[in-house]
Amino acid sequence: MAWHKGVTWASLADPGYGRTLAAKLALFAVVMLAAAGHGFAYARGRAVLARVLALGSLAGSLGVVLLAAALPVT
Repeated sequence: MAWHKGVTWASLADPGYGRTLAAKLALFAVVMLAAAGHGFAYARGRAVLARVLALGSLAGSLGVVLLAAALPVT
């Protein structure tokens, strides 16, 4: 979708749509790492760490949704 809107790698540093999209993508990557870490921690029996990572993933997911809603219509 970003490609159809004319977003390039260079335009991710531009104010507005580019920076908001870059923040959303970065937060999404962090959420995916936290979710993967949760799986590993749970499989190894580290319940407390698994719960912390699950809650972090949940909070990050909310942030991704809020950033998606903040993307300006172009």
